[in-house]
Amino acid sequence: MILHNFMSTEKIIMKRKLLTLIVPLLGTFIGYSQPELTLTAPTATTSTGLRAPNGTTAHTTVRGVIVVTAAELLAIPSGTTITKLNMLMAVGATPGPAGGTIQFYLENTADVTNLKSTTWATAISTMTSVYSGAYAVPAVAGPTTVLTLSTGFVYTGGSVYVAYDYLGSTFTTTSGTYSANNSIGGGWIGQVNATTIPAATLGQSSSFRPCFQFTFANPFSNELNVSGVAGEKGIFNNTIKTTQTVTSLISNTSVAAIANVPVTLTVAGANPYTITQTIPTIASGGTATLLFNNVPSVNLGTQTVTISIPADDVPGNNTQVFNQQVQCDTIGYTQTPVQSGGVGFNTGAGLIAVRHVIPATIETYVTSVSNYFPTALSNAGNTMKGILLDANGVILDSTNVINTTAGMLGTKQNFDFINGAIDVSGGAIYVGFRQDANTVTGYFPFANQANSYVDPNAAATFGVFGGVPAPLGSGLGYVMIDAALAYGGFNVANSSTAGTLCSNSTLTISPTVGYTNYEFFVDGSSVQNGATPTHTTGPISTTTTYNVDITNGACVINSNLQTITIVPALINNIADGICLGQTYTFGSQSLTAAGTYADTLLSTAGCDSIVNLTLNVLVPTASSSTVTACANTYQFGGQSLTASGTYTNTVLNAAGCDSVITLNLTLNAPAVVTATLTGVTLTATGTPGSITYQWIDCGTNLPVSGATSATFNPTLNGSYAVIAQTTDGCEDTSACLTVSTIGLDELLVTSVLVYPNPATNEINAVTNGMQILSYAVLDANGRVVLSKTLNENTTEIGISLESISEGTYILELKTSESSVYKRFVKN
Repeated sequence: MILHNFMSTEKIIMKRKLLTLIVPLLGTFIGYSQPELTLTAPTATTSTGLRAPNGTTAHTTVRGVIVVTAAELLAIPSGTTITKLNMLMAVGATPGPAGGTIQFYLENTADVTNLKSTTWATAISTMTSVYSGAYAVPAVAGPTTVLTLSTGFVYTGGSVYVAYDYLGSTFTTTSGTYSANNSIGGGWIGQVNATTIPAATLGQSSSFRPCFQFTFANPFSNELNVSGVAGEKGIFNNTIKTTQTVTSLISNTSVAAIANVPVTLTVAGANPYTITQTIPTIASGGTATLLFNNVPSVNLGTQTVTISIPADDVPGNNTQVFNQQVQCDTIGYTQTPVQSGGVGFNTGAGLIAVRHVIPATIETYVTSVSNYFPTALSNAGNTMKGILLDANGVILDSTNVINTTAGMLGTKQNFDFINGAIDVSGGAIYVGFRQDANTVTGYFPFANQANSYVDPNAAATFGVFGGVPAPLGSGLGYVMIDAALAYGGFNVANSSTAGTLCSNSTLTISPTVGYTNYEFFVDGSSVQNGATPTHTTGPISTTTTYNVDITNGACVINSNLQTITIVPALINNIADGICLGQTYTFGSQSLTAAGTYADTLLSTAGCDSIVNLTLNVLVPTASSSTVTACANTYQFGGQSLTASGTYTNTVLNAAGCDSVITLNLTLNAPAVVTATLTGVTLTATGTPGSITYQWIDCGTNLPVSGATSATFNPTLNGSYAVIAQTTDGCEDTSACLTVSTIGLDELLVTSVLVYPNPATNEINAVTNGMQILSYAVLDANGRVVLSKTLNENTTEIGISLESISEGTYILELKTSESSVYKRFVKN
């Protein structure tokens, strides 16, 4: 990005791409430390590279004399001794620094123009030499080295001549430029030479005076100044906003803090207004930013916004003015047509635009963009294009290509956008121009205005195709780019609920306040016209439409046509019931008897709703039951009952009323029986004591005839269980046990030897020649606990008993001739 401040009457050398800053038009103190103050005079409005040592060999010797007027030195009290002096670089000399020796001269005068002799010796004959020594031309912008004057110079309250005599000794290739002022024709006279011998005659003259900074001891115990002021816009748009915020800066150049500083804002012109705020305290050397919010700005026309503080040590800097125009269809930062200079991208291309925030209340369209063209002839013969961007730098619209002609220079030109009907309400936008490159002749086609306070976000630069905005900051003042706006519809607030209104209710219509006139239309007819910003209708019973024309000075904006739907009263019939003895709340009524009742309520739309209630009174119910249970406990309605007796429980019946249940409970001790097998004998053990038994065959689940005692010796192998029954009729059945040793072939038992018996870890079995095919170990209940099928012929086996517990077991051997059973014990 290349931006530059340019004044057509001074030749500016732009061999590099540089940024030149604008110093505020109204100079204020710069305090290096509060014991000292520094004043820049004359104030900077431009820059010059030809009227002071610029670091090149072309400026080997420089002699110059300028006049600084009393008005420009007003902030320095008469009788003050100036102790230090320096100049102010706008652009450094590169690669630099350069330098040599210089001699400065000062003289008090009553002259307001430069009347010095063009003969050097004569010009300085009445002046005081205040410094002679080294002088450096810096490589960066900013103050040159502050030089302590060998002879203090007492200022007498008028104008001052400043003369300088420079001889360079070290040089650079690219010249530096100085901050300058061009308000006085012939304000500078001098001579610049490439030789080491300075000219005796000052043969050059220019309105461009380099700026000096004068440093002196702070004499002020009560010195405040208005160092900055700005309204929101130079062209304030009162359609999208009817009040504004004014920013003011108040600086304290006194040697101590100052408390309770009254600051007054006065608006004169279209919107007369006055208000005062008080700053609690401003530190020595400090600056307070004070905002005046909600400053009314509804009336069209020109006005001046003035910030003032009470008179103090230097009354001349206690007031500043911001010029403003209030319009309804234009917006921009331009205060007056007066230009401070020009900005642009020199030989390059880029996009520069000013920023505006558009509220969402009214559809808003940017129809055109305007530019104040600087007078520099280099701006003619180039092309550009107007651009509209959103807050993210996305291009929304553009103008046709603009060919800049000489006739446009020094004038304001307006350019229409191609679309011109894009709604930009509800966010920030940027309106500006794309500058096309001119690689031969650099140019700066956008006028700017310096101001004592500049919103740093008022403008931004972009790439040629948009992109992320880069805020321009405050150094280039306000860019004089304005935009024309048009408006679409907007909705006006009303007292309905989301566009609905109860039948026979009134409707209040409430536009935004702060405008000049409001005309209300209901169902197409004008019903009220005047300054009152609200209207209330009579009772409405049918669907109604309304709209409002709002007059803003000479402009009128039209609201959207809005429809109000009427909600009739609702009738709702309901039926409900209560239990005998209960109370039913219905609106404000407490009901205990059956009947038909009515109440008027509000619906969800806020309208009357008539409810008719049919109320029933329900009677509680009762029931009883008798239960005999074989159990130690019985669950009844959350109770755990452990004894026979009569119990009650209350529950809700199907109608929601009490239902009392009565339980007549008999609890009998449950029967518990187990069965064991010893050999082929089954034994039953049951509780309680008075109990009878019946053995059953588990294979058929049928009773074994005659098997009704506590012991049972079955005659057949099988699975058996016992049923025990108490005298109360409670029963229990044991687990089934398997009997498998009835009818063992005892003849073969003697043909098998099992040892040791009892056994501990292993038992051995030996036959008298029969082949052992498999074996199984059965426990006392006939369950198989070990088994194995042998895959080889053998008459002798060993069996590990480590996996079984101690007890009596039966070893079953299946041999080539028969099955053999042997009882053994494991210890």
